[in-house]
Amino acid sequence: KRNHQLSYVSSPEEGEEGLSLYESWHKRDNWTDDRDAPRISKLGSGSDFEAYFIRLGIAAGRARYTKNRKTERYSSYPVYHSVYETFELVERFYDPSFRKLRAVAQVRGGLIFLLADSQLLPLDASQYAGSLTKYAHTIAQLGQKHPDALVKYGVSFDSLFSAVENFTVAARDFHERLTTLDRTDPIQIRMVNDQLMYLERAFVDPLGLPGRPFYRHVIFAPSSHNKYAGESFPGIYDALFDIERTANPKQAWDEVRRQISIAAFTVQAAAMTLTPPA
Repeated sequence: KRNHQLSYVSSPEEGEEGLSLYESWHKRDNWTDDRDAPRISKLGSGSDFEAYFIRLGIAAGRARYTKNRKTERYSSYPVYHSVYETFELVERFYDPSFRKLRAVAQVRGGLIFLLADSQLLPLDASQYAGSLTKYAHTIAQLGQKHPDALVKYGVSFDSLFSAVENFTVAARDFHERLTTLDRTDPIQIRMVNDQLMYLERAFVDPLGLPGRPFYRHVIFAPSSHNKYAGESFPGIYDALFDIERTANPKQAWDEVRRQISIAAFTVQAAAMTLTPPA
């Protein structure tokens, strides 16, 4: 936490003098299952990063100042994306001191500087592995709501869990190798940076998602039922959605099995990109 980019930015909130933005964020919006970290949500869609991340597999993110999720239950502010969303509105109501806007600029600028100036890219494949494990369990639990159908149509998530475990081992071994990396050798530095930089692209399926060829990321895509919300393992999720109402159960469960195979193959292929180059 001491080295987190947000720990170098002061909280812009009144009454939080002396707190870092990291501490403020953690207090207002932390994970329920990982209380030592603030929440980082999945990217959805409906913004400029969409083509880079979801279609091309270029790692992306966005930083914005938002509400206190523990006390403010509204989904968004009323004039969002309206003609009334003006500089005057910010100056008079949202952020009269401009401290929150400055904090966002400091975070974004700091992240850009960190990515550009680091000898090794500050990306952690092991954190990605942890997220994949959570997502695999979540999608499998969705499938387990239909235990009889899983047995009847021979659908199993074992291959996906196996691939995720292999990715976890590959990520761990990769970061262990970094501890003995010769940092005076520009070729070795370039090789591991390329592995980190191109890891995201290993999750891209050139054929795209069923019925949505523009969306090619196998792990992340906007929900087909809510474009603004991000979904994990979207191909499997869409295949399972409303499956109990399908007119052709066998065909529907065959598609679930196919999407599990695609996801497992893709995760396994991504794991291979983290192994030592030949």
